[in-house]
Amino acid sequence: MRSPRAIILPLGLMALACVACDGRGTTGAAPLLVFGRTGMGPGEFSYPRAAVAAGGEFYVVDKAARIQRFTADGQFVCEWEMPSKSAGKPTGLGAGPDGRIYVADTHYSRVLIFDQRGERLGEFGSFGQGPGQFGLPTDVVADREGCLYVSEYGLSDRVSKFSPQFEFLFSIGGPDGAVQFRRPQGLLLDENDGLWVSDSCHHRICQFDSAGRLVRTFGCSGSAAGELRFPYGMDWLSDGTLVVAEYGNNRVQRFDREGRSLGTWGRAGRGPGELAYPWAVVVLPQDRVVVIDSGNNRVQIFDGRAPGSWQPPK
Repeated sequence: MRSPRAIILPLGLMALACVACDGRGTTGAAPLLVFGRTGMGPGEFSYPRAAVAAGGEFYVVDKAARIQRFTADGQFVCEWEMPSKSAGKPTGLGAGPDGRIYVADTHYSRVLIFDQRGERLGEFGSFGQGPGQFGLPTDVVADREGCLYVSEYGLSDRVSKFSPQFEFLFSIGGPDGAVQFRRPQGLLLDENDGLWVSDSCHHRICQFDSAGRLVRTFGCSGSAAGELRFPYGMDWLSDGTLVVAEYGNNRVQRFDREGRSLGTWGRAGRGPGELAYPWAVVVLPQDRVVVIDSGNNRVQIFDGRAPGSWQPPK
């Protein structure tokens, strides 16, 4: 069994990665670790596009419909494949308080449930527009009580909430909703079980309280500070600030809770600290930020707390 190819950058290269030599602007702090390449072996990827952190480790699903589990330092632990994949591949992963892994099995209009070794434990959902049904589910998150939120597009652009027993509770959005989404791609919960949604094709983030009432939105289409272009995955740093993977801007942007930009990391490219269509970002203990560098078939990890990690807004 091959081990993942990892790159730990020497100090000289770390310094160079923080300096713009080609006129494209700076990237932020150099990554601590870069690993992955195109392939189907352990630590290799076929366009990775969703991730979730759980228990100090993280899980990645790619377009081969394969889920890989890694330690915080990028060491391969195990893998498993989805039971069906001919119709399409998953785009979202979630983790429950009990350690279960939830998969938004997008093209099969369902959520699948696994343990941390890949044993299938159950599923819920079916194709349709009714309560508890899905078109193309994109992501899933679990709150502290075990309730689940599932986002979807296709038939209905909405987010639905379910009880721990998978009973439908309510939806946000949809044709008759007070808030209209266009491909809600990523979901995140805060410490009060408030819901944050990356409304990707509206190029914005929407914040809701635990009852599903809109609190605020921020962002618009663009590449300046505070603007977004196809925001996908999100997570929290330990200081309560939000980090967002921007698929269309090839960067990760950091925001405070009011939606003010606090800086960015990354730029378009193939080198360390450069990104190609990042789908997801997850934060591990000690604010190690894991970026799923989808178009480069790799993972990059950087220190979200280190001086110079975030290029300031311009």
